[in-house]
Amino acid sequence: ELDRLKDEFVAVASHELRTPLAAVYGAAITLRQQDLDTKARDSMLDLIFHQSDRLARIVNDVLWASQLESGRLGTTIEKCDGVELADEVLVEARARLPDGASLELVASGSVPAVEADVEKLRRVLVNLVDNAVKYSPEGGRIRVEIEPADGHVRFAVQDEGLGIPASEQERIFDKFHRLDPNLQRGVSGTGLGLYICRELVLQMNGRIWVESELGAGATFSFELPVAD
Repeated sequence: ELDRLKDEFVAVASHELRTPLAAVYGAAITLRQQDLDTKARDSMLDLIFHQSDRLARIVNDVLWASQLESGRLGTTIEKCDGVELADEVLVEARARLPDGASLELVASGSVPAVEADVEKLRRVLVNLVDNAVKYSPEGGRIRVEIEPADGHVRFAVQDEGLGIPASEQERIFDKFHRLDPNLQRGVSGTGLGLYICRELVLQMNGRIWVESELGAGATFSFELPVAD
């Protein structure tokens, strides 16, 4: 089983890294060898920026997954303002949002603080928002809702994208599981993002789940305990 996971990891990671690396290399060669007008030059620089950002995210997922596997990832639970943190994540996400997509944060004015590891909560929110964007290839509204829920605070990330078949909903939090392994729907990924979310939420004494219908978007929700 361990050897199979290693083989799958190498196959997925190498494929996911190769594409953005090739794009960055090609754009750099074009910039060096051709006398481009301002519009073409800006287009090449934009491609380098976005593909480099994609590479950084792949590497981050690999590092988080590696730390989770090794048990080296410590947890520091403290009082945390989840609404403020979500707002920071959305501000950063809007800077790389594709055309046709929008991000909205909806939170009750009386949402209490949660008990959480700040960096782990940030990573969960980043991964879920990125996932919502990735599975919304035609754009649409992505909505992050935060509300009190019986001694917990519920975070929900809702999209209007491709949706998830019922047969896949139990498996999507498994390591390396991808909804579109053959890229038939044009969605790439390492299959690590949701696995990382599940493990981090569990380490913060919470729970995570998904509700979705194929073709009708998806809502990923998780709950964390309210801080004393």
